[in-house]
Amino acid sequence: MVEVAFDFGSLSGTIYIPDTSSLIENPDALDRLLTDGNIVVLLHQVIEELGRLQASRNKSDGVRAAARTATRKLLTHRGQGQICHDLDAILRATDSANVAHTPQGGVIAWEPDGPTLAPYDSVTGDNLIVAGARRVTLLAEAARPGKYNVVVVSEDSNVLLKCDAMGLRAENLRFGKLELGSADEVYRGHLSIEVDEATLAAFYASGDAGERKVPLDAVGEAGRGIVWNTGVVLTCGDKQVLARADLAAGELQDLRFAQYWDRKRGIYGPRPILGLTPRDPLQCFAVEFLLDPEVQLVVLDGPAGSGKTRMMVAAALFLLLGQPTAMRFANGSTLAHTSRFDNGLFLLRPEHPSSNYELGFLPGDHDQKVSPWLEPFLQHMRSLSALNEHDFVQDLENRKQLHKLSTSMLRGLDIERSVVLVDELQNGDRHLAKTLMSRFCETSKVVLAGCLDPVQIDNPYVDWRSNALTRIKQTYKGFGHYVAQVSLAHNYRGPISKKADEL
Repeated sequence: MVEVAFDFGSLSGTIYIPDTSSLIENPDALDRLLTDGNIVVLLHQVIEELGRLQASRNKSDGVRAAARTATRKLLTHRGQGQICHDLDAILRATDSANVAHTPQGGVIAWEPDGPTLAPYDSVTGDNLIVAGARRVTLLAEAARPGKYNVVVVSEDSNVLLKCDAMGLRAENLRFGKLELGSADEVYRGHLSIEVDEATLAAFYASGDAGERKVPLDAVGEAGRGIVWNTGVVLTCGDKQVLARADLAAGELQDLRFAQYWDRKRGIYGPRPILGLTPRDPLQCFAVEFLLDPEVQLVVLDGPAGSGKTRMMVAAALFLLLGQPTAMRFANGSTLAHTSRFDNGLFLLRPEHPSSNYELGFLPGDHDQKVSPWLEPFLQHMRSLSALNEHDFVQDLENRKQLHKLSTSMLRGLDIERSVVLVDELQNGDRHLAKTLMSRFCETSKVVLAGCLDPVQIDNPYVDWRSNALTRIKQTYKGFGHYVAQVSLAHNYRGPISKKADEL
């Protein structure tokens, strides 16, 4: 028998097997895999799971939306007759030109039938996916020994481990993820620069407090790559000055909102708001941008106990209500506090529990149902109320300016003339990031906060590279004078809380 020479032609020789988690992470990955003559095999179990996720009441809106998107893509290929039903025939074809291709240049086929393999059962979804990948691998090897490279694409760690145990090649999805090697590469929004005495003297001599500045060129190479509103700590020996980057002027400028100048001692001091005083330079940068009316988007990240939620709540209350006082002002007085955010305060947080125990169906109206998720905000509002002897919650409710919003109800909403606080954003996904950021009008001030520590990420469908917080931080890095970011560093809850980092 004469063996027919095989030419891959329009086939690349790579077979991708995406599991459900990879399609949920990024439905567009299907289009990317179906390029350059790649073969993509659809597993029956993946189709089953996509169908369940679309109707699941326990999954986030982002997961359901991704499942719907992936299914629509598959239905489009089906409607165009591009899904092949005989994988073995494709693998053995001597002329790939006769094989149906997708517009992207790839080939899509159904999983071949067959049993699971010991020691895995035939009930668990992961086992069915691994067994399907094993059958495809054996089929490819039988058709063209050594010619095909079969790769399982998964975001599920259990699937990856089981593939390794079965001798199958498996890898995480790369397409659509941020190109970052480690969490340390995520934009931090601040840096420290060592300067000489002359530079520091020039800064002090450049004007009055709040108006001082130094050219970016004065800090040399360290100033290259600085983006808008980078917080800069200028250090000279044991002296330090806090500044912020203004790229339009090409300067590092004095902070205007988070500190005051002590003329008697000739030093800067942190400025308290509603009794909250910044405790380190990074918190000073955070308060500076939180109070700056020109900065429309502030992104805060940092470990538990670094003050993210408390600072954002204090700044929001100050912007809306000002400093409580017993003084009464006549109508029209310029001394009374005024706010341009007449629609009030919006509180949001991704609804992901930190354990597998569900809360079930909560009683009450909308506000009562979402209140458990927003309790950290309300706790800090009550604490600041006690500190200032003024009930901020009641004040906002009397003005009808306190709005508790679920992140699953953002579609079609315009948020304008408001202060918006979003916490625990590390539990959001790509869908939430896009939906959320497209809701805000230029008349609002938005503060986003979260923690990129993997322990703090409760959403199983995202990691430190793919969650909403990281995506927004990297996308809006240096976007303009209306965006600022600060990564906080210190846990101020006390020694017990700090020791928990070692658990």
